[in-house]
Order: sequence, then C-alpha cells, then structure tokens
Amino acid sequence: MGFGMSMLGPLAAVLALLAGILILVRPRILTTVIAIYLIVVGIIGLVGPGGTVPAVLALIAGIIILVAPGILSFVIAIYLIIAGIVGLIGGVALLPVVALVAGIAILVWSRLLSYIVAIYLIFVGVLGLAAFF
Repeated sequence: MGFGMSMLGPLAAVLALLAGILILVRPRILTTVIAIYLIVVGIIGLVGPGGTVPAVLALIAGIIILVAPGILSFVIAIYLIIAGIVGLIGGVALLPVVALVAGIAILVWSRLLSYIVAIYLIFVGVLGLAAFF
C-alpha cells in the first residue's frame, strides 16, 4: 500500500485515492477493495521499473487477504509496518513514517481498521498525485 509509490507512478496514486474513498463510502467491502488494490499494485510493481520486493510483498498480502479474510487487520498491519521499515532504510521520508504509524495503529485499535486504512490510502493518493503535478 505505501512504499514503492514513486515506482508505480500516478496510476497507483489514483488507485490509492479511489480505494480510500470507496472504503469510506462502503466500509463493508474493505476486504475486497484492499485485496484487489494490493494485487493490482503488486502486478504494476512487477511490470514497471523499480524493486520487486515491495511488489511481491503487496501481491502476497493481497492474496493472503483473499484466501484468509479473517486475518485482514493483522495482514494489513504487518504489511504497513514492513512497508514503513523498508521505506525508512533509505532515509527518513513522510510516507514510510505514515505507513509505520498506520500499521501500529491498526494493531492497537483494530476497531478503527476501515478508517485508518481509508485515511492512509487517501493520504498516499494525494501525496502521490502531488508528486507528479
């Protein structure tokens, strides 16, 4: 969901923004939206330039969510925490810090999963689009 946004371009930013808005409007479809989003981002990351580790992690997380939706919050939290840590390896940046905070927040307040994920995706989408315009 968060790291690797620069390699995915504006398409991933638009997808993140749309997914975040859709989750806010229809929270009951959170699992499906997140799974599809992660799989699409993973495929785009594998096809496009850049590292394959973020793309593979997104793809794996999306598939796990589709197969085992009961562990949705755990998978998203762990994915965001890994995204934050991997993103911070190159230096401190805003998106990895936000991913890390969102991942920890999901582990602590799992009842707010829909809101945390939606706000995170909207934030990633807006920041991603702002980087291209």
